[in-house]
Amino acid sequence: MAEASSDKLFHRCAWCGNPIQDDDYYGFGAKASQDIDLEERAGQFVSLNFSLMKKTVIALVPSELGAPELEGHDLFFITCSEECARDLKDALDLERDVFDDG
Repeated sequence: MAEASSDKLFHRCAWCGNPIQDDDYYGFGAKASQDIDLEERAGQFVSLNFSLMKKTVIALVPSELGAPELEGHDLFFITCSEECARDLKDALDLERDVFDDG
């Protein structure tokens, strides 16, 4: 992904797509399925398709040199508000629960 495009993703909410003003960031880390290898994508953004909601969200794959608070997470979602972070977490839980049960 081009650096200019990558920089724009740092300033766009992963859930609602709205621009993030100044440094008013929210977000959270998540673990990927054990069968998904993201090592080659470290430091890059990846897209995730939510089948149930017919929605695509963008997540950052932290690099080894990333911030300490990202350690132990396979993905990091950047959002514009606590509400968007909560809605995105709920959607991730729903997708995981439906497809883990199948």
